[in-house]
Amino acid sequence: MLLLSIFGFISGPINSAFSRYVEHQADQYGLEVTHGLTPDSGQTAAQSFQVLGEVDLSDPEPDPVDVFLFYSHPPIPDRIIFSLTYNPWAHGGTGEFVK
Repeated sequence: MLLLSIFGFISGPINSAFSRYVEHQADQYGLEVTHGLTPDSGQTAAQSFQVLGEVDLSDPEPDPVDVFLFYSHPPIPDRIIFSLTYNPWAHGGTGEFVK
């Protein structure tokens, strides 16, 4: 039982980190898919994340240790910043998922 507890304690943050990575990729894909469909897809996504954070009563400044140990999704402030700054099309580039 002790070994299972130790394994669970160690594997929890690893699973959470992978889940945060996948969710970040999903956010990026969403921004790429909606690019051109809405006037400013980054601003729209940021507003959506703001509403999500308010409805879910998310911590606006989560402790990094809590994020590392328990968060399965990127924190709302990180998602908002990413939404507002992600713009591979600014210099004639393309997105990673949608070409």
